[in-house]
This record gives sequence, C-alpha cells and structure tokens, in this order.
Amino acid sequence: MTDADSAQAGRQPGRGARYLEIEATLRREISAGTYAVGARLPTEHELCERFSASRFTVRQALAGLREDGLIEARAGVGTIVVASRKRDAFVHKLSSIEELLQYPSETYRQPLRVDRIVASPELAMLLKCKVGQPWVHLKALRRTRSSQTPIAYFDIYVLPAYAGVLDRPNPEGAPVVRQIEEALGVRAAHAQIEIFVGHITPELAEPLMARQDDPALIIIRRYRGTDGAVFLVTYSVHPENRFSLNIEFERR
Repeated sequence: MTDADSAQAGRQPGRGARYLEIEATLRREISAGTYAVGARLPTEHELCERFSASRFTVRQALAGLREDGLIEARAGVGTIVVASRKRDAFVHKLSSIEELLQYPSETYRQPLRVDRIVASPELAMLLKCKVGQPWVHLKALRRTRSSQTPIAYFDIYVLPAYAGVLDRPNPEGAPVVRQIEEALGVRAAHAQIEIFVGHITPELAEPLMARQDDPALIIIRRYRGTDGAVFLVTYSVHPENRFSLNIEFERR
C-alpha cells in the first residue's frame, strides 16, 4: 500500500483508528517508563515492523505524541522522549534579558504562609548571607488564571526592611522584585539566575498536584542592591511541562 493509499484508508470508517492504537500503546509505554525521558524511540522502520503498519500510519502516531510534547526529533540522534506526560505548559516568551526576571501578567501569586526566620548555615549558602541574618520567608504558588494546576512553587526570602510589600494588594500578580521597586523605589543593581533540573520533593507533590520524584525545572533568582548585598531570593520549582522559557535575542 502506498502512502497515498494509506492516507485515503485513514479517512475510511473503521480503518482510521489504527494510528490512534499505535499512539496509545507508545503513550502507555512512555508513561510506564518503558521508554524513559531521554531515551530514544525505535526507528520508523522498526515501529512499522513491530505494529505491521505502514510508514504513514506510524508517522501519524508519532505526530500525536510530538504535538503533546512527549517526543522530539533530533538530527543525528533520532526520536527522543522528552516528557512522560502530555504537555500542559505555560510558555513564557522573552525578548530581553530583563523579562527573565519577571512573570507575565497572565499569572498571579497565591501566598501560602509567611514566617520570620534566621539563616541557618545551609540557608545562608543559598541566600549568600551571614549565618543568623534575619529574613522574611514567603511560601507561595504561581498560578495561571485559566487553570487550576499551579505552574510553580516558590520559596521567597526578602530582607525584613522590604517585607512590607508582601502585605500590599497585588491584583496584577506582580513579582516581589517589582513590588519592591514600585512601592519602595529600590531597584536591583544586579541579578543572578540559576536554572537547573531537579525533582519534586515529597512535601511539594501535593500542593503542586504532581508526583513525587517527577522531573522539575528549578530557578533561583538572587537580587542585589547598590551596596552589593542580596535583599531578595526566589527559589521556584516548576513541575515537568508546566512552564517553559522561550528566549529570543535580535542582533542590531
């Protein structure tokens, strides 16, 4: 059967579901870990032989997985599994480095708890401060206005002198750094950003509506004032396929 014949067959009653069956099988195997994240799927030829299907049918099945963000085709490598579940991501498109420091207006912050703490030796390493320095610690979720699923969990650490902004109304969902700038006139003279891959910890699984040990994108932002001291640190945990950064720069 030619690809054209297969395309016509896919539109005939009772025959168009074959690629959906193959797609569902591969989807189950990816979810179960048969093909783990980072693993390479069999080639189209191998899948054709396994399922006794035409190349057109196999390509239709792979297209569905690709559209859901489960697989990607990489030149010289093959088709790679990039996620274990369907992508339900909030995509943040950036055009300047300043925008990396902020979340778009389509999201908002949901406070969970605020505590006054002092930096332990371990926390002092994260906050780049002296052991025993006082901080105000806000635990929060970052949500979109169109979904009940949080896109991120936040640990936000701010010096007590600036912590009053946390009590102010924030209907636009502005990040704390922007609140400090607008309310107190204090601008960050320097910002450091770390991005790395981690996992969902047991205590974050429930509030994030995720599974323990699922992959997560972790972003640490540290903001320094003109005196060089850190006055704000945010530690955010984004479950797999909840949030992505699309960065574009144009040379002029």
